[in-house]
Amino acid sequence: MHYRNMTLDELKDDLIRSARKGYPVFIAGALYWLAMGTLGFFLEGQTLALCYLLGVGGIFPLGLLLGRLLKADLTSKNPLGALGGIVGGIQAFFLPLWIVIYLERPELVPFAIGLLAGSHFLPYTWIYRSRTYLFLPFAMAAASFFLGYVFDRLAFSALPFAMAVIYLAAAAGLAAESRRAG
Repeated sequence: MHYRNMTLDELKDDLIRSARKGYPVFIAGALYWLAMGTLGFFLEGQTLALCYLLGVGGIFPLGLLLGRLLKADLTSKNPLGALGGIVGGIQAFFLPLWIVIYLERPELVPFAIGLLAGSHFLPYTWIYRSRTYLFLPFAMAAASFFLGYVFDRLAFSALPFAMAVIYLAAAAGLAAESRRAG
């Protein structure tokens, strides 16, 4: 593909078609949140919070695997795909904060992961011309704030399942948007 000769709109269209708006990553994210919710029945406190920290790093690799299975090229050479990778990579800078929260207030780890992970999705609204990506950060922020902070006793029980529903809704929305885009 000759990306240098493409307009911005053509680059967006190409990425939307090839990456399918990244929806397999949201299936992986839903599986992460379901796993964390399930672990909440068996573990608690710092042990469970540590599982959240260690598990969050598996979302993107699992998303890549699911992308291959679902024929979504999440490693496209499209320059906008590289931009999407940079936007996604921003989350690496959240890790020190998550570690501090884990050490000081482990009960806030689900809140922090949900809120900060959700915030990085907003630029994809523009990259993918997507209303679903506009919905996602606000839904994740609201769920994280209310179920992970205001009603913090629900952080390890209700929040992960609420986030799984949000991720599954996002996956369905992005898959539908992808089909409509061609």
